[in-house]
Amino acid sequence: MAHLISVTDNYDYLGEDGTKEGTAIAFPVINHDNDWASKMPWTVVDKGDTRVSLTLIDTPESYKSFPYHFEVMTTYVLEGNQVEIRFFLKNSSHKEMPFSLGFVLPNNWPTEEGINKISLNNGKYGIDVASTDFKLNVEEDHVAAFIDKIKLEAESSKTFALTLTLK
Repeated sequence: MAHLISVTDNYDYLGEDGTKEGTAIAFPVINHDNDWASKMPWTVVDKGDTRVSLTLIDTPESYKSFPYHFEVMTTYVLEGNQVEIRFFLKNSSHKEMPFSLGFVLPNNWPTEEGINKISLNNGKYGIDVASTDFKLNVEEDHVAAFIDKIKLEAESSKTFALTLTLK
């Protein structure tokens, strides 16, 4: 997601004076050469007035270094002042698939950490990042939501979600 613009006043929560870079997704590993989510193209598979779904599917190239058949579908749903981000992971392999999943939101605002929630606030605008599926962590210049080193059973799927609430 490159921009998150308020319909009220056109404020871009991800592009404050060009200082933010947009969000990033990491799969099947975080901070590694085999982070296929940042290297491979995503395909739009569904869209509507307030939602869009993109999918990432394994390729012969990805299979060479990550020998699993997978699909990652990321859906962004806008409702009022919230953006729900759902990650549907499918393991189409006949074996258990280890993976990590990460979502990065750039940040240079003061933060406040709570249980399953991180609040960002620059004095005029704010974003609450909340999830019970992801571990949330404040880093130097971003907020990281991650699920690290878990396994998905053979021929199974699982959905993970997080919510951004704009203030």
